[in-house]
Amino acid sequence: MPNHAGRLILTPSDPHARPDRDRLIASLSHLGFIGMPISNQDHTFLIGPGFLDLLAFTGCAVSIASEPRDGAAFCHVQVPPPASRPLLLFGRNTRPPRCPGCRGRLIDWRAEIERWGQDSGARFTCPNCGQTRPPWQWDWKQQGGLGRQIIRVEEVFPGEASPTAALLDGLERAGGSAWHYFYIQD
Repeated sequence: MPNHAGRLILTPSDPHARPDRDRLIASLSHLGFIGMPISNQDHTFLIGPGFLDLLAFTGCAVSIASEPRDGAAFCHVQVPPPASRPLLLFGRNTRPPRCPGCRGRLIDWRAEIERWGQDSGARFTCPNCGQTRPPWQWDWKQQGGLGRQIIRVEEVFPGEASPTAALLDGLERAGGSAWHYFYIQD
């Protein structure tokens, strides 16, 4: 299996939002962000002709593999069906989130996630100031986040590409609310 660089995740800023997925896909296609569906992979699309106009890549000579070849990693977009409740997405690059009140770190965040997974009403308690908040109110520093409807851009190293205002505006028009993004690595 090829080495996985990481992924860019786009999701509504409101983790409970569940925009119409068909409308999102139509909008992403119209914008040129996605191309044709990949036949042997559900909810997965080739990048479209406007992809490089809608993501700002760092560096001066951007070169991305955009076609599947012999099992090699390539850049593509996944738009899975929405989850029944907000999912917390994190990876090996995720660091302890910070309390939005005192900026203290939630060092035991993995145990808190496990508890939250068993009880979606559970809140994270800051060990520094004692305030409790749901996980989506913590500062994950673009290294994790929550959402019901997500868009995954595969094979994007954390921080190497950012969505442009045009892409975020298009998603907001299609989904009815603002969107944000973060990066995770497996």
